[in-house]
Amino acid sequence: MPTAQAPANTGAAPAALPDGIEIFRAGRHIDDTGVAHHFSEADLDGMVRSYNPALREAPLTVGHPADNRPAYGWVKALRRTASGTLAITPHQVEPQFAEMVAAGRFKKRSASFYPPHAPNNPTPGQWYLRHVAFLGAQPPAVAGLKDIAFSERDASGAVCFSELVPQAQADESASSQPLVTQPEPNPMSKELEEKLAAAQKALDAANAATAAAQAEAAAAKKKAEEAAAQAASFAEKARADRRAGFVSFAEAQVKAGRLLPKDSAMAVATLELLAEAKPLEFAEGDATRKVSPAQWLQDLIGAARPAVSFGEFAGGKLPEAAGGARGMSDAEIDRAAKAYSAHHKVNYAEALKAVTATFTQPA
Repeated sequence: MPTAQAPANTGAAPAALPDGIEIFRAGRHIDDTGVAHHFSEADLDGMVRSYNPALREAPLTVGHPADNRPAYGWVKALRRTASGTLAITPHQVEPQFAEMVAAGRFKKRSASFYPPHAPNNPTPGQWYLRHVAFLGAQPPAVAGLKDIAFSERDASGAVCFSELVPQAQADESASSQPLVTQPEPNPMSKELEEKLAAAQKALDAANAATAAAQAEAAAAKKKAEEAAAQAASFAEKARADRRAGFVSFAEAQVKAGRLLPKDSAMAVATLELLAEAKPLEFAEGDATRKVSPAQWLQDLIGAARPAVSFGEFAGGKLPEAAGGARGMSDAEIDRAAKAYSAHHKVNYAEALKAVTATFTQPA
């Protein structure tokens, strides 16, 4: 690192280089050996991130040093400007050198970088600033400056880009040639780009069609699932309504005496089972009748003679085993059935049947 010589005591502040000196910009560049390189703004951002003065500090030099040359200042930091250029923050700059730069003695600058895979790159995989060379004049004679301590004895792997000029000068003077140049159009590459663009367009169209087909299939699947759920709901309601009708039918038949209470649940279960069967066809005279098994069973039960009658009957004497029910009122028959049930340990329906059994027999 250089040891700055104390400036003469003139009462004025020593000269210094300003912050934000531009040294490089994105684009296509030809290095000093004639090899073309292309740098994007992302590459410049990588240079900014990788630069670490504690790891290797880039010196400000006069010309490109192949080995040990004096450093007239150092690069403290890098940044990318809004215009896309790479700028430095210099520090520890030799005042006499700064005065010569301010006087326009060094109108051109050249940046030297270690490529990502250079053997001496301190951050492999990223471009790294090696030094910034000022060109165009003899270096100032400053005693006491330390030499640049490059570890390599030559510029092995380093890439130098010369004659960078500030953008303002390039805009003002048509004779000033900017370092960034645009490559000449290549008909073959243009044709390839058109083919790639067409292929990308076709791929985008195919992806869009696939996405539309998938969306349509998803919508159809959802609609089918909703229809299936609705049909299942309707079927469940229909089964519930049908069972309610069978229960109502069985209760009516029990009240009419054509169905015993103990057979009510079995009748409902049988009707539900028969309701799932296909309708049957049979001849009825000259016509053919088509009826469901469940309806046929309902008609059969509904047309049967009552198994139990609760009407009034003519008086007469019944055997004791029969309970003596002939000629009794409904209330008396009910009491007799309950008594029979308690005595013989049978349910009420069987007791009622036993009590009224003689009603259908001749006196």
